[in-house]
Amino acid sequence: MGGIGKTTIAGAILNQISSEFEGECFITNVREESEKVGLVHLRERVLSEILEENLKIGTPNLPEYIKERLQQMKVFIVLDDVNKPE
Repeated sequence: MGGIGKTTIAGAILNQISSEFEGECFITNVREESEKVGLVHLRERVLSEILEENLKIGTPNLPEYIKERLQQMKVFIVLDDVNKPE
């Protein structure tokens, strides 16, 4: 469903409540970006934004230290324009 401002609304909500979270990530055009750079790159981008550091994992599985950090965090993630779950 396009054209009714869902992305704008999601961004406004994120801006209003982001202070309640330790990490946040808002990625638009997920479908297009995943086709260009792949899902592994998107995962690294999400993790990098949430953890506020430049991560290059390079494996399908997350290292234990990243899992442990994420388990201790309250995060808000918005993925816009996702076409199918994988």
